[in-house]
Amino acid sequence: MKHESIAMVEPLQTSAPVLAGKRADLVERIAANAAERRQLMIEALGGDVSDALKFIEKGMPQSLLFMVEIIPLIHKLYMHEPQNIKKTALDVGPQNFAGTQLLSQVHSDESYTKLKLSVSALDITRRFEQFKDIVAPETEFLVSDIFDVKGRAWDFIIASHVIEHVHEPLKFVRQLQSLAHDFVIIACPWNEFPLTTAQHVTTVTKELTRQMGARDLQIFTNYSWGKTREVCLFWLPGANVKKTAS
Repeated sequence: MKHESIAMVEPLQTSAPVLAGKRADLVERIAANAAERRQLMIEALGGDVSDALKFIEKGMPQSLLFMVEIIPLIHKLYMHEPQNIKKTALDVGPQNFAGTQLLSQVHSDESYTKLKLSVSALDITRRFEQFKDIVAPETEFLVSDIFDVKGRAWDFIIASHVIEHVHEPLKFVRQLQSLAHDFVIIACPWNEFPLTTAQHVTTVTKELTRQMGARDLQIFTNYSWGKTREVCLFWLPGANVKKTAS
């Protein structure tokens, strides 16, 4: 039997100069994209450039660290749930949205993480709305006083370094609980005497956490605040209200 030979076509080899040119072009485009994103952040914040850079270079890493400390508690509280369960979360007072985006990205439907989250954010002002569109474009953003929220509820709510800015902390926490099915997580400075900034109006103490009914209270050093200052982390049960569209 006669066998016909099959000509094997060698793949075209891209020359080294062409590869080097493509690589250089990609490096240039990546640098341009990073520079454009940074400039967009500065413009979205408005005002003084030095203040904007402080917000970006200091505020965002701080928010990321706060969320890094919170995520293990979320996982602990949902450990009894089936793998890949989907939950809804509300981040109250996100400011720069770096922590919000981290929470959302780590728990996206596409991630390996076995807890899936649909994350929303709420703030009393829309001052940083355009900044959010850069940092966390897919996050639902609600502009409202927490006491004005009607007809909405989430599986859990996070208030990370917010309560120290609130004049009536107990009332604030009870409102959060009323909007949460499962639990509320609070992170804040601990025993802040004296108050360290003009924006802080409440000091969280052991007595206050007792009044709140805090559970699993943790007190530790947060490196973003310095080695001599402590923060705390705890959770409170939600209201287990009938689930509404959220």
